[in-house]
Amino acid sequence: MNGLKKSMALGYILAVSGGIFWAVGGSCGQYLFQHNSMTSNWLVPVRLTVSGILLLCFALLRGQNIFAVWKNRQDIFDILLFGLLGSALCQYGYYTSIQYSNVALATVLAYMSPAMILVYTVIKEKRLPHLYETICVLLVLAGAFTCTTHLNPKSLAVTPQALFWGLISAASFVVYTMQPRRLLQKFDLVMIIGWGMLIGGIALILLFQPWNITVVVNSTLFINMAVVILFGTVFSFCFYQAGVSIVGSITGSILSSVEPVASMVISVLFLNVALTALDFAGFLLILASIPIIALGDKNHK
Repeated sequence: MNGLKKSMALGYILAVSGGIFWAVGGSCGQYLFQHNSMTSNWLVPVRLTVSGILLLCFALLRGQNIFAVWKNRQDIFDILLFGLLGSALCQYGYYTSIQYSNVALATVLAYMSPAMILVYTVIKEKRLPHLYETICVLLVLAGAFTCTTHLNPKSLAVTPQALFWGLISAASFVVYTMQPRRLLQKFDLVMIIGWGMLIGGIALILLFQPWNITVVVNSTLFINMAVVILFGTVFSFCFYQAGVSIVGSITGSILSSVEPVASMVISVLFLNVALTALDFAGFLLILASIPIIALGDKNHK
């Protein structure tokens, strides 16, 4: 019993850490958009490709046979699906949604994913959602909406393109969370995430040809890209998937919703953004879901 509690606690920590690292990477990405004339057509292919190479090299150093996933037809299909729809489309949709609107709208749309995962899970398992699952999803959606809009929907620059890509990002995050379960039971987590990122990155490089895109090259570009790649991509996705493998898809997606809270804290510490009462209200709504999901999981084990 103590071992189970320790394992679940580790899963909670990993999933929450994944959300925090996403916030760090997202903040640096936003800085690059604003100060280095960068677009998602350059940022996403480069970050995924470099991150994938780093993870696969790390898997090699750990003695993993990184080409084992390419020996079985079903494994090949699954890893291609994971790379293209899970890794590439999720990241590209999120950053493109930011380009067409702002971070606030992209965040609100991104946190439709816990609700989508809940709907998918209850349909697949042919059951009604548990009360604590429904409450947590509603808390996350309400908290994200409160933090990013201050209860004023008109403050969002809603365009058809932003809505389309934001919802695509949320839906593909469901794929990223749910689809690689079989692969992760069979192969090393780092290797699977590495291949997913490399496949997605190469596909986007061929599609957008970032070498033809002009960006402002200076020291801040390299610093921020390093943070985006290491913390916002490698650590965040690995930690999140490791957490999901322990606590489950619904719980993991809810726990990762600390991202808007972390984003706001980073904005206050480094961008001199003042917090309001509504910001704190949004924080509390999101954070309230964590003990509720923990207690709910405990009672249903």
